[in-house]
Amino acid sequence: MKNCLSKQHLRHLKIINLLYANKNMTLDKISYTLNFNSRTLRKDIEQINSYAAPIEILSSKKGFYTYIPMNYNINYLYAAILQDSTEFSLIEEIFFNENHSIDSLSEKLFISSSTLRRTISYLNKTLKKKKIKISSQPLLLTGNEAEICNLIIHLIEEKYGIANIPFPKIQIGALDKILTWVAKTNAQRMDFCELNRLRLWIMVILTRVRNGHIQTKDATFPDGIDTSLLKNKVLTGLFKSVFKIELTEQVAYSLFGVFIQTKFAFSYEHLKELATKYETVKTSIERNQQLLETLSSKLEIPIENQEHILINIYNTSVLSTNLSSDSSYILYNTSQALVNQITNQHPYFTDILNEALKKIFGASEYNPSKRDTLTYILLTHWRNLSIHLQQGTPTVNVGILLDTDIEHMELIKDELHLQFDNKFNLSITDEFTLSAFKKKASMYDIIVTNIPGLSFKNNTMVVCISMFPTPLDIENLHNCYNKLTSVAQR
Repeated sequence: MKNCLSKQHLRHLKIINLLYANKNMTLDKISYTLNFNSRTLRKDIEQINSYAAPIEILSSKKGFYTYIPMNYNINYLYAAILQDSTEFSLIEEIFFNENHSIDSLSEKLFISSSTLRRTISYLNKTLKKKKIKISSQPLLLTGNEAEICNLIIHLIEEKYGIANIPFPKIQIGALDKILTWVAKTNAQRMDFCELNRLRLWIMVILTRVRNGHIQTKDATFPDGIDTSLLKNKVLTGLFKSVFKIELTEQVAYSLFGVFIQTKFAFSYEHLKELATKYETVKTSIERNQQLLETLSSKLEIPIENQEHILINIYNTSVLSTNLSSDSSYILYNTSQALVNQITNQHPYFTDILNEALKKIFGASEYNPSKRDTLTYILLTHWRNLSIHLQQGTPTVNVGILLDTDIEHMELIKDELHLQFDNKFNLSITDEFTLSAFKKKASMYDIIVTNIPGLSFKNNTMVVCISMFPTPLDIENLHNCYNKLTSVAQR
């Protein structure tokens, strides 16, 4: 969905992604990597800095880098792009306000009428594959309602944050009371994150219902779903006064129907009931169970909460059934970001997972987006998985050679043990001369020293530290470890 951005903002996105992944890149290197000329690059960096404050792209003698204050993160930078984007501002504006004319919307977005028409034409070409269209007379989002709602949900989530959605507080307060009632009467527990996501989901769908895009139809909730909310005069009255629409069974079904129409499982017992009714659900559960058992066996890691993982894998899959493969984010794939960071430390985990997926589901079942989502669920929901993976982390041999005294070397050894725990097998040299030590250097993968310019004929890496390891020294050691372990695990 990032392709809705203008060419200028797409360049900004590429610069941000490159500098976030690589520190201290020269202008020439950035220009060569992205195939932008240096003049355009400098102008783009100036523009990014104009709307991304307090995050900045700065330069030093070593090159350009992204400065992110301690109380901010990269999410803010992606939100800033969306905030500055005319294209996404247009989409958001006509979602919330369907009374715009070309002239009033142009004025709202600070662009000319001709620019607005060109932008709509550009967006329609981009959104066509999602079966979404922006009509000009009147200005509306039309097409596949599942894709429209999904687009708006992710736009709001990435632009404003899940806990700061741009709906009137009185509406959010009323909806929270209703959702709390529904959860309680249906024995559903919701944490902070789940409530926020469900709130956003329902508010987006409700906006489309109120504007007549999602037609309410006669439908009944299945047995086992408590609908006493519809008989609660206080809550239904609150709903009508705030949202200006009756909370009928048809409206309620429109709001919550996605969970029923997709065979969403409200509990593990409900999942088992669905499996007895639908062969597709039964097959899905069996294959996911086979996947978990395969991973547990090959990784030699027990699964303490298999039912919890199974229901989350299943529900995530069914909720995305009617969406295109790249519909899980706008600019920033948070699942992929977490997966990349963790699996870089444990690449063997993804190797085993990919092998199991191919064997059980075939080569085409899991595209990269679905695989990232599945990996995210496994890493976050499989109790104690990260602890077990950490315990299986490869170790490297590290020798300490300082020209100070043994007590100082013991101090450095203790500090490195704290910093790297079970990643480093640390030892202090017992050789009396440098020439004698060089003969045994091949015993080590990394040598930590305070002697400048020390090198060896073999492949042993050398990290020269200060009298006490600085953050840069620690970073250099991490880089050495990552290079060694990534090579060893290929």
